[in-house]
Amino acid sequence: MVYLKLLSKSASAILLAIGVAAGSALAASQQQSSPAKKSAAHESASLFAAELSKRVAEAQTVRASGDTEQIATANERLIAFCLREMGQLRLIEDSFPQAVELYRSSLQFEDIPDTRVDLAIAYLYENKLDEAIAETTNVLAADPKNARAWNVQGKAWMKKQDPAKAAESLEHSVELHPDLEAAYSLGISFLAAKQKEKADAVFARMTDAAGDSGPLRVLFARAYKDANFLNDTVGELKKAIALDTTTPHAHYFLGLSYLTLNLWAPTPQSTEEFKKELQYHPRDFLSNYFLGVIASEAQSYEESDRYLHTAAEINPDSPHTWLYLGLNAYGNGRSQEAEQNLRKAIDLSKGNESEANYLIRKGYVVLGRILATSGRHEEAQVYLKRARELQNLSLKESQQNIADIQAAASGGMGAAVVPAIGEQKQDTPDLSQSQPQEPGAQVDASVLAHSNLSERDKQQALVQEKQLRSILGASFNDLATSQAVRQHYQSALDDYHEAERWDPQVPGLLRNSGVAAFRLQNYPDAVRALSKVLAASPGDDQSRAMLGMSYYATDDYASAVRTISLLGQKALSDPGLAYTWAASLERTGDLRQAAKVLAATDNVPLPPDTLLLIAQLWTDLGDCSRAINLLHNALEKDPALRNAHYYAGLAQLCADNPAEAIAEFKAELGLTPNEPNAQYSMGFAYLQLSQVDAAASEFKEVIAAHPEHSNAQYQLGKLLLDQGKLAEAIQHLEQAARFSPDTDYIHYQLQAAYRKEFRIADADRELQLYRKLKAEHRQLDLPNPVQTR
Repeated sequence: MVYLKLLSKSASAILLAIGVAAGSALAASQQQSSPAKKSAAHESASLFAAELSKRVAEAQTVRASGDTEQIATANERLIAFCLREMGQLRLIEDSFPQAVELYRSSLQFEDIPDTRVDLAIAYLYENKLDEAIAETTNVLAADPKNARAWNVQGKAWMKKQDPAKAAESLEHSVELHPDLEAAYSLGISFLAAKQKEKADAVFARMTDAAGDSGPLRVLFARAYKDANFLNDTVGELKKAIALDTTTPHAHYFLGLSYLTLNLWAPTPQSTEEFKKELQYHPRDFLSNYFLGVIASEAQSYEESDRYLHTAAEINPDSPHTWLYLGLNAYGNGRSQEAEQNLRKAIDLSKGNESEANYLIRKGYVVLGRILATSGRHEEAQVYLKRARELQNLSLKESQQNIADIQAAASGGMGAAVVPAIGEQKQDTPDLSQSQPQEPGAQVDASVLAHSNLSERDKQQALVQEKQLRSILGASFNDLATSQAVRQHYQSALDDYHEAERWDPQVPGLLRNSGVAAFRLQNYPDAVRALSKVLAASPGDDQSRAMLGMSYYATDDYASAVRTISLLGQKALSDPGLAYTWAASLERTGDLRQAAKVLAATDNVPLPPDTLLLIAQLWTDLGDCSRAINLLHNALEKDPALRNAHYYAGLAQLCADNPAEAIAEFKAELGLTPNEPNAQYSMGFAYLQLSQVDAAASEFKEVIAAHPEHSNAQYQLGKLLLDQGKLAEAIQHLEQAARFSPDTDYIHYQLQAAYRKEFRIADADRELQLYRKLKAEHRQLDLPNPVQTR
């Protein structure tokens, strides 16, 4: 089960993250020392399954109880556990930003030390060292005996190049929980702090605990090499070979150590060790590579090619392998083959020449010579110029740089190409700068490809992820429903969205989400969810009604009509739904059908606020007398009903009864003094009665309190224009145009005012605007050809 690998990720795999890259040897030594390792792994898997089953059972039990508080608590615990396990999956898949977000999400539901340590590990992988230290410090403040926290904190201090603090933390970890991986890191920290005797003692205790073995001695050798204790390095490698001459990489590292001690000049000793490595491990990349280089420098091109071709098969992305193959071909007079190989070497090192080291300069020089010799002088100069830009290093310095850079890249001793002993190199993308992905998203395929998981592990990870996604989807759905029952609709909707991100196939999820969105008046989201619900269940009348009203609220009147009309008589028996249907029909221009639908509400007892809405619609449909009767009916039921007198006044204007309209507007102002729309409409009614001064007085009062009221500005400007007061008229008309720039008739009046003042250019501009807007509005008013068929 993948979870077993997850458990080790927080321990030995951290070694890889901090650049020690010694996982295989450590695992080998642990396996030799612990015959019960497999049973322990199965025990860990069983613990995971048991805890998951326990929390699932808790959530199922409380769901049946109907206690919303307990339902929320149980599902929050289950969600926290599953999010943490998803974080563990992302960690082994090398998707570190997602792991961080998942752990942080888990902590929002259940704040426990283990999750905080897991978060610190993910930060460590992201090279967010201060964050990792902060998390472990918080854990240790509450629990000073948390060995995992001390371990992770020590690794963070190691990466921050503070070996003293690293050793202090790791000592605590090892004291609390003896562990080979932590002990090895402690030894490295002591060596970095130049406390070799303490490191020797740690390594001795590791040997006592795990048993002596070749892989463990190679591991010690690497630590001594990185700390520049070369004699100890050689000693440990010889012990490894004495214990088991077939120990992977023991002969290679010994040969490399001889090269180092001899200032990178090849010796029979180093060559012999590389060959012995190949005797037991023919596919060792670095041994093949170095033997190829040594033979190339000795101009033994055929022998060199044999080793280098093997190295290129193992790692085709190494520019140096192709460089020496190119140099060999050039030395043998095979110019075409040399050019091909050198171009490949240069291409592989482009943008990366410092890491590929300056040895690549030789490739530029030789390729430039080949091109010049073949008459391609212009192209040759490009390569020769680039060669001059690179620092000129000797062969020995170049070879040393290769090993030094490779060592620095992954913990030393040439491990850049072999990140873990016995494993082939795979380039790993730099995830520290990648953007965090949505926690619920699937891991990126390119990241998963570089995660060093076996195909079997990848399949197991997918199976476990599918299980966790299903549980998370159901749990977020249950949590959200418990919140919706308590009318906490925003929290409910947020958690329904989370459920949908994890598993959109949870039964009833989309419907629940749509209802919560509808309750919140989040109509676009309601449309998104309920349209899918209705597509799957056309007979769900309640969802259809909510979807129809949501379409109306988002101004999609055609869809509202199409959706609600299928409810037929059921829609007519619901006044609110009938109103929505009729209003949508009116907006789409089907006035006859709108009136027919609205008339179905005549004999239904309605509350005052519903009567107000229906009356407005009757006014829009042109049946003003009906609207007035409904509004008076509403006022009988609720004399203080806001806007009822106002809309009654508008209906009276529609019925050409300006005097009655004024009475209604005064009544509205008695309930809501200085209400600008009622006051403006009263001024407009005075105009209908030719009471210009009274109208102007109302418009001025509206403008004094609400200068942005464009209609009042327009009407006052028009009155002043009729009175020949051009300057004042223009001032008000300009204000009207400023606040309502898309109203065509305002521009028409303004152009007339400008023209009377002989401002011809301004008048022509406003006339052009008027014509443009008029044409646009005319186009909008044209019938839809589809609707007229």
